[in-house]
Amino acid sequence: MPREIDSAVFPHLEADLGRVRDVLGPVEFRGRPELTALTDEGPDTSRRLVRPTLTLLSYYLLTDPAVPADDRAVRAAAAVELLHMGSLYHDDVIDHAYQRRGRPNANAVWGSHMAVLGGDSVTTEGMRMLIEIGQREGLAGTTASAQMCAGMVIEAADQYVASRSEQAYLDAIDGKTAAVLSLACRVGAMQAGRPEQEEALAQFGRHFGLAYQLYDDILDLTSTAEEMGKPVNADLPEGIYTLPVIRAAARDQDLARLLRRTMTGEEAAYARELVIASSAVDQAHAVAEKFIDQAAGHLADLPVDPHARHAITAYSRSILDRRTPAPAVPPQPMQPPQTRSDALTPQAAQWLRSWMVDTGLALAPAEADYHRWTGLLRTRVPAAVAPANTASEQAGAGLGTLTFMWDDLFEDPQLKDPEAVTALRRGMVATLRQDPSAPWRSGAIPTAWASLWPRLREGRTIGWQTRFLDSLEAWFEAAEREAHHRINGYIPATAEYLPLRMSTGGFDIAIGGIEVHQNRELPLKLRNHPAIRRLEELLCWVGFMENDLVGLDQDEADQVPYNLVRAVRHETGCTRGEAVEQVQHQVAEHRAQLESLIRYLPALLRVLPGLSGKRKEYAEMYEKLTTAVLLLRQSDRYTQPSASAAPDLERLRREIYLPAAEPAPTMA
Repeated sequence: MPREIDSAVFPHLEADLGRVRDVLGPVEFRGRPELTALTDEGPDTSRRLVRPTLTLLSYYLLTDPAVPADDRAVRAAAAVELLHMGSLYHDDVIDHAYQRRGRPNANAVWGSHMAVLGGDSVTTEGMRMLIEIGQREGLAGTTASAQMCAGMVIEAADQYVASRSEQAYLDAIDGKTAAVLSLACRVGAMQAGRPEQEEALAQFGRHFGLAYQLYDDILDLTSTAEEMGKPVNADLPEGIYTLPVIRAAARDQDLARLLRRTMTGEEAAYARELVIASSAVDQAHAVAEKFIDQAAGHLADLPVDPHARHAITAYSRSILDRRTPAPAVPPQPMQPPQTRSDALTPQAAQWLRSWMVDTGLALAPAEADYHRWTGLLRTRVPAAVAPANTASEQAGAGLGTLTFMWDDLFEDPQLKDPEAVTALRRGMVATLRQDPSAPWRSGAIPTAWASLWPRLREGRTIGWQTRFLDSLEAWFEAAEREAHHRINGYIPATAEYLPLRMSTGGFDIAIGGIEVHQNRELPLKLRNHPAIRRLEELLCWVGFMENDLVGLDQDEADQVPYNLVRAVRHETGCTRGEAVEQVQHQVAEHRAQLESLIRYLPALLRVLPGLSGKRKEYAEMYEKLTTAVLLLRQSDRYTQPSASAAPDLERLRREIYLPAAEPAPTMA
C-alpha cells in the first residue's frame, strides 16, 4: 500500500497493485530468452506506480472502493505504466542518463541503440493491452502518446532558447507529462462504466500532471542527487529552461546572458544559484499549487463518496515532493579492496625472468624487468585476483609479457621502413602458425612462442585455440596498419578512433589471458550477448582513453596515430589542453557507465539462460578484467624504474623479418 493512501478508504489497493505488478512482466522476444533482461526491472525495483495507482483510484472513485478492481481495470493500470516506462527508456537516451532510482538503467547496461528499441517494445506492449481492453481505450492511448511526443518535440525545439515563453513551457509539460497522467485517470474511469464522469477524472489527472512536472523541475534545482536518486541540475546544462529559470531570467540579465549559449558545469552551477536566489522558485511553487487546486476542483461536483474524493486529492498532494525521506548512500566509485598483493607471486616472477632470459627475449636480467613489458605484472592488485594454479599463472604472465612486447615492436618509432613493417607482420604470423616442436626460426620470439603456446592451449577446446590464433593474426594485421599510418603521418577522425583502437588494442588477447589465468572459457553465447558486448566496449573505451592520457607525451614524441587527444586536436583545431579536457570528460562518463554495468553484471547473469551454473565464475572473470583495465594507468608500464634496461627491439625484429619476396614457411 502506498504510504500516502488511507487503507480504510481503499482496502484493496495494495493487493490490486500487486496484480498490476504481475502483469508488468518483461517483454518476451520469441526464441531469444537472453534478451528478456532488456525490459526486466527485477523484483527489487523501487517503482512507486503513481500512474497505475491513479488508474485504480479513479476506478474505485466511480464504483465501490470496498470491492477489488475488475481485471480490465488492473490491465488498464498496467498498460498506462508500460506507456510511461517506454518513454523513460527514450528520456534516458536523450538526457544521456545512466541511472534511475540509484540503479543502472537500460541505457547504461545495453547502450542507447538497444535502450531505444527496448522502449519501443515496452510502449508497443502497453498500447496492445489498451487496444485489447477496448477501442475507446486504444484511441485514448494513441492520443495521449501523440500528445507526449508533441510535448517532447516542443521541448527539444526550445533548447537553449533564452527567450522561451511560459506558455511554451506549459505546452511542453502538458504533453510530455500531464497527458499520460490524464490518460491514467481516464482509462480508470472508463472501466467504471460511467462515461459522463470520464472527462472530470481526465482533467483531474491533467492538472495534477502539470503540478507534478512543475515540482520535478523545481526539485531539479533545489535538491541533491542523494535525495532524488538521479543527477540534479540536469536541465540547465542541457538548455532546458523551466518555469523557475524563465521567471528568474526575465529579471536577471546576468542569468539571461548565460542562457544564450551552452554552459560549462561551473556556469550551470552559478546559473542555478542565481535562480535559487531569486523569488522564482517560490512563484513556481505557487503555480503548482494553483494546478493542484484546479485538479481538486474537477472532482468537487462528482456524485461520489466524499471520503474517497478526499483520499485521492490527498494522495495527489502527498507525492509531489519526490525527495527520499531517508537518503540512501550513493554508490561509491569502484575501489579495489584494501588488501593488496603483487600481481605475480615471487615464484611466478622468478619463472618469468628465467623464461625471458632462457628464450633470448631478454639478454640480461635487467632487460627481463623492462617496465613496458612487465610493469602491469608488478602492479599491486586486489588479493582476490588469484590465478587458477601455478601453471595458469605462469602461462598468463608469459602471454602478457609477449603481448606488450609485440605491441612495442610495431610501435617503435625507429621502425620507419614500410617494407620492414610488412616483413615483421609476416614473420609474426609465421611464428604464430609454426609447429611448436620445430620452430621455423631459431630467434627469441619463435623460441618463446614454441615454449608458451603448449602451456596456453593446455585444457582449452579446439574452438578456443582456433579463435585465439585467429585473433592474434588479426591483431598483427591491425598493428601493421597502425605502423603504416604512423610512418605516413595519418591521424584518424574521431569517429574512426574506437574501431581502429579496438583492432590494435588486443582486447580479445586480454580476454584469452584472463581465460588462461582462471583456467576457464567464456562461452561465445555470453560474449555475443548485447549487454556483454556493451561491457567490453566500455572497457575498451576507458582503457584506451586512459592509456592515451597517461602516455600522451610519449605518443606525441613517437607520432603514435591512434591517440584520441591527437585525433581531437587534428579534427577540431583546438588546443592541447582543450583536447585533454574533452577526453577527460569522456573518460569520466564512460567510467561511470562501466562501474554501473559491472555492478549490475551478477544480476544480469542470473536472468540469462544456459550458463550451466557458472554465472558467478563468469561475473568474477569480467570483474577481474575490469580491475586490470582500471589499474593499467597506475602501473609501472608508464614509469621507468632505474633498474629497467631498454631492450634492443631491432634485434628481436631482425630475427623474424620475412620479406614479401620470401615465401612463407609451411604452417603446421
